[in-house]
Amino acid sequence: MAFRSQPSHLPLDSDSSTRFLPSIVALMVALLTFSIVGLAALHDSVGKWSGQIEGSLSIQVPPTGMADREPEEREQALQATVDDIIEQLADMPGISRIEELSPETMSALLEPWLGPDEIVSELPIPRIIEITPETGFNFDMLERRLGEIAPEAVLDDHRIWIERIADVAFSVELALMALIVVLFGATMLSVVFATRSGLSIHRTIIELLHLIGAQDSYIAGQFARHNLRLAFFGALIGLLIALPVSGVIAWLGMRAGWPIPTLVFSPLFIGIIIAIPFVVAGVAQMTAKRTVLRVLRRML
Repeated sequence: MAFRSQPSHLPLDSDSSTRFLPSIVALMVALLTFSIVGLAALHDSVGKWSGQIEGSLSIQVPPTGMADREPEEREQALQATVDDIIEQLADMPGISRIEELSPETMSALLEPWLGPDEIVSELPIPRIIEITPETGFNFDMLERRLGEIAPEAVLDDHRIWIERIADVAFSVELALMALIVVLFGATMLSVVFATRSGLSIHRTIIELLHLIGAQDSYIAGQFARHNLRLAFFGALIGLLIALPVSGVIAWLGMRAGWPIPTLVFSPLFIGIIIAIPFVVAGVAQMTAKRTVLRVLRRML
């Protein structure tokens, strides 16, 4: 097995890389794990926001020109306008549901700011009509028909700002992907540096091994196994540091009212997290082996 200690003619365990490489790999893997967790959480949020885009329409019917009327007369006029809007828009293609937000619900929503229902009923509060669109919905046609039915009504399309937030989040996703690539590349550069340092330190022993018939593949295998063990150990430490810290951040987020992204519980995400030490160790092994073979061709 690659992780099992095997006899070696090179004293690699006494190199400075034995202390340097696991530390730098642990740091990089911790940052890499944070980036992957952040990417998963952000991607989950973007998916939820995108799903809300299709169901984010409402119509406000303000009591325009009714401020001087009695409350009862004003409410009757508003109700007549609301009923007319619902009746004429209900048969539009692309609308699966259209209904008024009840006055009781409006009062309950406004009570924390405006006080009890008696005060709310005395104020010229606009009526709200909620619309659930479906496939084939035409926003421009709805806006045009609403203008013909009730020019004072306002159509709120929350899709615009949701799309903008989703675009920003997508840009951050790309930045996190780039960061993951950079961190992975920096980890491999550390392996290359440690391997080259070991080759320089043990140049005399390597030349002696060549004189007694050792092949380049044998020497490269020694370095590859050495770096495999160091990189796996460092990656495991980095993962064990990152996961509890991510858990604390998630706990603080839950206390602040943020939902835990469902994507982090998916088998794919868990598999990616578990695979990180093995992937880093495997790539470190291949990187070290190729580095040694390339340097040995120039050295000897």
